[in-house]
Amino acid sequence: MIRTILLPNQKNMLVWANALFLLALLFMQQIDALTVVFAYFLETIVIGLIHILKLWIVSAEGKPTRSKKGLQLRGLPLIFFFVLHYGMFVAIQSIFAFTLFESAVPEITSSFALLENYGYILSVEGMPVVLASLVVTNLSYFYTNFWKNEKYKTYTPGAIFMKPYVRIFVQQFVVILAFFFYLLLSTGVVAAVLLIVFRLLIDLTMVSLHKDSETLEKLAKKYANSPDHYEEMKRKYQEFSE
Repeated sequence: MIRTILLPNQKNMLVWANALFLLALLFMQQIDALTVVFAYFLETIVIGLIHILKLWIVSAEGKPTRSKKGLQLRGLPLIFFFVLHYGMFVAIQSIFAFTLFESAVPEITSSFALLENYGYILSVEGMPVVLASLVVTNLSYFYTNFWKNEKYKTYTPGAIFMKPYVRIFVQQFVVILAFFFYLLLSTGVVAAVLLIVFRLLIDLTMVSLHKDSETLEKLAKKYANSPDHYEEMKRKYQEFSE
């Protein structure tokens, strides 16, 4: 199963391409190690923006909400609530991260100066190219895993609302871990390479859980207790890939 996840194929081709592209830029000294760390940190916002689009599509084309329990909002009210909720999450996360960056980046003087700090990050040399590559990768994943296969028709708005948070938590944990490597090691390149490799493994795992994939089938069969539980496990693992 590990071999199936890691080997390049049509589904994960862009994930591999993006990782190799960043490694090439790094080793050709076209970007700095901190540029990679900052770019993956900014990806949190990219994922949030794409999720707003997902919420809009699911509100219009997804399953109707039948249960009277839980989140009942749809369309613009749901999107507005997500923007507030996700915005607060990103703001708190940013303050924590900028507190770490203060010790290594002189331009970041206050962890609470979010607009100034984000302005600096966006101005770092090589950032437009790196950020563009991450945007393209995320949009491609959205198209192949959500739009092209009409996966949005299987969700209610409430069911998909919290999906980006698991991915963001794992992603930012890896970013912070890589930043500690950046502080501890004599060269930041090692930390950037570790970050790219860690993210590559996470993204490959997520992509491998697409609908009717071999990995999805094997995981569901391994941990299912009954035929009904098997279908439930497939659904949960597939939702994890959002």
